[in-house]
Amino acid sequence: MPEISVIIPVYNKEKYIQNTLESVLRQTFTDFEIIIIDDGSTDDSMDIATSFKHPAIRIFRQKNQGVSMARNKGASLAKGNILAFLDADDLWLPEHLETLKKLSNKYPEAGFFATAYSIRYNHQLKKDFIGNFDKTYQLIPKFYQYSYEFPLFFTSNFAVRKKVFLETGGFKKEVNAEDTEYFLRLGIRHLLGYATNITMIHLYKTENSLSESCDIDKKTYLLKSFTQDEQKDAGLKKYLDINRYAWAIEYLMNGEKNKAQNLIRDIDFKNLNKKQRLLLRLRGNELKLLKKIQSFLINKGIRIPVQS
Repeated sequence: MPEISVIIPVYNKEKYIQNTLESVLRQTFTDFEIIIIDDGSTDDSMDIATSFKHPAIRIFRQKNQGVSMARNKGASLAKGNILAFLDADDLWLPEHLETLKKLSNKYPEAGFFATAYSIRYNHQLKKDFIGNFDKTYQLIPKFYQYSYEFPLFFTSNFAVRKKVFLETGGFKKEVNAEDTEYFLRLGIRHLLGYATNITMIHLYKTENSLSESCDIDKKTYLLKSFTQDEQKDAGLKKYLDINRYAWAIEYLMNGEKNKAQNLIRDIDFKNLNKKQRLLLRLRGNELKLLKKIQSFLINKGIRIPVQS
C-alpha cells in the first residue's frame, strides 16, 4: 500500500500535463501512487498521460462533472494514508512529497499539511510566497489568520490525511471557490502542519485555469457555510470580510451594484485598510482601469498584496 496518493484532476491540459507528471515522477520520496481523473477532456491530455508507462499511475475517466467531483473521486479510489492534490498545470519540486511526509511524522495531531510556493508569470519564476514564520516547520491553528495578504497555500501544495478528508466530506460541487471553502472547513476544526520550504510552482492564469472560470455567485455561496463560525472567530470574520471586499469589487466591475452592496453591508470596515475602503467607493469603469494596471504588473512579477 502506498503511503501517499497523488490526485490529479485533468480537463484539457495537453500543454501542461507532461511536465506536471514528470515533476511527480522526480520526487525524492517514492512511496506513492498517482491517480489521474480525466474529467471529460476533449484534447490530447489523456493520450499524453497514457504514454507514461509507470506502475504508480492509475487513470480513470468520467463525464465532465467539475474539479470538485474529480478530486473527490480520486480520494475515494486512493490507497494511501495521505492525499496530496496537484492541478494538472502546476509543478512540484523534487522534495515536495518528502516534505509532506516529514510534516505528517512531525505533527501527528495535524489534519492537513502545506508548503510554501512560487508563482510563475509568463513561464518565468517571479515571486515566492512564504508565511511569515521563524521556523521551517510550524503547527498552525486557524491558518486563515496568516492568509490576509496572500493565500498560505493552494490545492497543489496541500495534502490531507485520508481519514480527515472522508470525515469532512471533501469538496463541494455547488461552490466554485471549492478549495477555499474546504480549506476553511478544515482550518476551523483541524491543525495545519506547514513548512516554509518552497516545493510547488503555480502557473499563473493558464488556459482552462480554475481561477479564470470562477462564477462569482458560486464563490459568494461559501459565505453561507460560515455565518455562525465567523460570529465567534474574529480571525475568520476578517478573512471572510477581505473576500467580501474582493468579490464586491468584481461585482462593481461587472456593473452589478446591488450584489456588491449585499456583500459590503456585511463587512466590518475595521477589517479593511484605507486602500480597500477607498476602492469600494470607485465606479466600475475606474476599477476596470486599475485592474488592467494590476494585471500588467502581475504579469511582470509585481504583486500588490490586498493588505498593503
